[in-house]
Amino acid sequence: MLEFFLLPLAVGATAVVFGRKRQGDYERDIDNVFRYLKIGATVRNEHVYPKLVAKEKKELYSRYVYRVPLGLTKKVIEPIQEVLSATLGRYVEVTFKKWLYIDVFHYEMPNKVLYKDVPDRDGWVIPLGFNEKGWHFHNFDKTPHCVIGGTTRFGKTVFIKSAMTYLIEHHPDDVEIFILDMKGGLEFEKYRNIKQVINVASSPAEAFQCLDSIKTLLEQKMTEFKRNGWANVVNSPYPKRTFLFVDEAAQLVPERFMPKETRDMLSYCQSVLSEIARIGGALGFRLVFCTQYPTADALPRQIKQNADLKISFRLPTSYASSVVIDEHGAEELPSDIKGRAIIKTHEKMIVQTPLIDDEEMTKRLEVYCVEKRNEAHRTADEDFICFE
Repeated sequence: MLEFFLLPLAVGATAVVFGRKRQGDYERDIDNVFRYLKIGATVRNEHVYPKLVAKEKKELYSRYVYRVPLGLTKKVIEPIQEVLSATLGRYVEVTFKKWLYIDVFHYEMPNKVLYKDVPDRDGWVIPLGFNEKGWHFHNFDKTPHCVIGGTTRFGKTVFIKSAMTYLIEHHPDDVEIFILDMKGGLEFEKYRNIKQVINVASSPAEAFQCLDSIKTLLEQKMTEFKRNGWANVVNSPYPKRTFLFVDEAAQLVPERFMPKETRDMLSYCQSVLSEIARIGGALGFRLVFCTQYPTADALPRQIKQNADLKISFRLPTSYASSVVIDEHGAEELPSDIKGRAIIKTHEKMIVQTPLIDDEEMTKRLEVYCVEKRNEAHRTADEDFICFE
């Protein structure tokens, strides 16, 4: 006969019982938690606890491998992760696949990480951020689109800038970038003269024109791919990728009070964005769609459903969090740490995203400056200045 026990206990109370521990051997502390919470099974009138079978010392963490009593379920084991983290004073991950793995990490997540410390990686990747496990990257050739939510001043635009800089530095000849800077051009207009930047739109009317040109480009690439028999850019010799960054997408939402002409224009913008999300990935288009306060209107369903990478910085409500990452949590991110974000794909993790300021970005990208004629911004006899 088997009986399973998990004694309910507040995490804080458990931490008080065992105290916070220094980095070292946590075997005894883990065993104490098992016994205190009665994680185990009663077999023939004897309570059997998980038994340690191996210990591994790694660079970032120590791994403890346990054999568990027959019949002990994953559901019973999962709650101990939070208790162990509080007890040991370390970030702990618990996984159960035949064996019970307890990874105790040596370092805490920093409150700031710098772009200059991001390692180089091959492929169409960008740095997501750093946590107890080290650096994490996203591969746009595996997941072509992403949505980002976050309250103003918590790192959303800085994340776009670090991604844009990384792409240009690592793919200077093959990346094409369109930017819809719906903050009036305050953040990205200065980068208009970078060779890889095709267009920067700073108003809904400019966004309409930009997206109309992208729709034409999409149709041209569709024709080219059909002619060459290519079904997906990843499996073709086509080297280029076209990134569209949308910063503050809520400005493109049609409202009832607007004139019909304006509503029609914004509806067209949303329809092109949705088309890019639906069919653009196979043709080499990569959509990064950002909004400050996500709602069903500001984050259209077609875009969300086709963006398997979801990133959320701090948000004010659990509702806003659920719109972006389909669950609460973004409202619980610390309000005193900028750049802290939840990354959601088939799994969820928290990272500290890389910090880059405009001065560093300018220094890194000025080598790619080219003169672009734009009569709306300068006269013929003006000297060329890259970062106006």
